Order: sequence, then C-alpha cells, then structure tokens
Amino acid sequence: MCKNKSQNLEIGVFCSLTNKNPNFDIYCDKISFNQNLEKKITEINIAFEKTKREKKWVYSYFVVFLIMSLAMFLFTYKFNDYIANILSKASGKPIFIASSIIIIFICIAVVMLGYAFGALNRYRFDSKKNTEDKQELDSILKLYNIEYDFKISFKDRMLMPTDIITELKIEKNYSD
Repeated sequence: MCKNKSQNLEIGVFCSLTNKNPNFDIYCDKISFNQNLEKKITEINIAFEKTKREKKWVYSYFVVFLIMSLAMFLFTYKFNDYIANILSKASGKPIFIASSIIIIFICIAVVMLGYAFGALNRYRFDSKKNTEDKQELDSILKLYNIEYDFKISFKDRMLMPTDIITELKIEKNYSD
C-alpha cells in the first residue's frame, strides 16, 4: 500500500527508506500511500463480502451432501443385507457381482462425503483468511487515521457471472 515498498528475492518485502521489513505495530512518519490503497481496500472488502454472502449456500450444500452420503451408506447396508439373504438361499456364484456393487455404492457415498466436507473446509479457510485480512487492513488504516466507507452490491444474473458494484470513499482525519 505504501509507495516506499520494495522487494527482492533475498529478504522479500521491505521498506526502501529503512531497508528493513515493514512493522505496522509502530507509526511511520514517512509512509506514503499510493493508488494501490484504493485497490487493496476494494479487493479485501469484496473478498470479505463474497465470503459472507456464500455462507448460507455452503452450509446448505454441506447438509444436502451429508444427508445424501449418509442415505447412501444406509442404502448400502440394507442392500448388503438383502443381497446376503438372497445369496444364502441361492448358490454362491453371484457373490463377486454383489460385492462389486456394494463397493461402488460405498465409493459413491465417500465421494459425496468428500464434497460435503470439502466445500465446508474451503469456506471456513476463506472466511478466516478474509476476516484476518480485513482486520489487518482496518488496523493499519486506523493507525494512520484513515477511514473509509465501502458500499457493495451484487447483481445476480442467470447463467452469467455476478456483477459487483462498489463505491469507496476514503477520508484522512488530521485531528491527531
């Protein structure tokens, strides 16, 4: 965000004035924000709001796939009992086919369980990361008495990407 930021492969990101890693716990008199400030505020807030917006869909996706997976396990269990009952009365020849079908049903149930927990874990990771990014941004801007008003609206369209409309107003308070 600062125009005094530099980087190289040896030490990574550093302050070009002090040649040290940036430390945002202390106040810097020479900080100079550039055009990247607006871009960074917008990016972080869009990611934060998108994550908040996805919450109900992720949890409903999780519940649906969890229920489908558990139903598939129950169906497999009942189907296994049914097949075992039939095979006990008949000859033992179709055992391989029946056990193959049961293995396929178990694999389908495990895949659905993976979809359920995969979406939930991705959401939880993104939510944590975006919340931390927003808190870090807000604390840095507060340190330099910079406030912003960010408004966002999502326009959903069928079979098309969502339009995101943002409005950002940045205000520097010189009272301190």
